[in-house]
Amino acid sequence: MTLHLIPPAPKPDDPPNSRAKRASKPADMVQCPRCGGREVMETVIGAMIQARKLKGGTRQIICVGCMMKGERVVLG
Repeated sequence: MTLHLIPPAPKPDDPPNSRAKRASKPADMVQCPRCGGREVMETVIGAMIQARKLKGGTRQIICVGCMMKGERVVLG
């Protein structure tokens, strides 16, 4: 049996996220500067529950794509 070597695939010119960063969007839309993602979630740090309602705390918007990779990127 003969071993056939396959040449390595050429590397793409652009990283996979650069296309998302260049895509058109409204001026007010939130976009992650690190990955270009537009999916966000709101977190609350230091909140308390009083009478079954969330009170106080510091609210931040973070990128979901980066959070899934173990990074915390705060947007605004």
